[in-house]
Amino acid sequence: MTKLQNSDSLFYTVQGAGPNLVLLHGFLEDHSMWDGLVNDLAEHARVICIDLPGHGRSGLSEEATMESFAKDVLKVLDYLKADQINLAGHSMGGYVALALTEMAPERVDKLCLLNSTFYPDTEERKQKRRQAISVIKEDPKLFVRTVIPSLFPTSVRKVMQPTIDDLIKKASLMTAEAIIAATEAMIHRPDRSALFFKRKQNSYLVIGKQDPLVNISALTEAVNQHQNQKLILEGGHMSPFENIDKVRIFLTKFTS
Repeated sequence: MTKLQNSDSLFYTVQGAGPNLVLLHGFLEDHSMWDGLVNDLAEHARVICIDLPGHGRSGLSEEATMESFAKDVLKVLDYLKADQINLAGHSMGGYVALALTEMAPERVDKLCLLNSTFYPDTEERKQKRRQAISVIKEDPKLFVRTVIPSLFPTSVRKVMQPTIDDLIKKASLMTAEAIIAATEAMIHRPDRSALFFKRKQNSYLVIGKQDPLVNISALTEAVNQHQNQKLILEGGHMSPFENIDKVRIFLTKFTS
């Protein structure tokens, strides 16, 4: 494990050798969400896992947008001389991956949105996020304890309880400022569907059938229309935990 030594550093880990596979976690997560996958993936790739600003061991940047997060990730990739990458982002990490691809399209060979979307928030979703900010200001730990279990279908929560508890424990270390900054950044992100569609076979969408946070029918219809690639899994929003074996197989093929 290594950390950049500068004022706006992001914590990151590097394991393995081969094509660069960059993994970006989602909202309230950190690089450790990929722990169950990294050892196997590192047999075929140089796996770079990064804590986004305000998450895990990374400090919060002065600016907090999907674009500023992407710029910070690019600094890490420049430092690591990762000029060509395969890029996968879970949930919010997918929004950052899209912003990065827009900034440096020549560096991204393949792009994967994992339980994520290329569309912006609907007005209804934006309003829900604004309401959440009020809760975060009052009690960020209550927000974390409420949100994380809701990302898993009720049918698997009992089985996934140790994972849920671990995610809550780690997310509870985040500051209210960092949680709010990320929430605001998601509210204001633009529509990047055209960017995703333009990449055709080099862009992938992986979603769960029971994911409550994305419009599955709209996404799959759009992907089919524009000849992008997709994988639909059983389960909800947390495929890297609920369907770890299938995600492992997919990411191994994605990197080859």
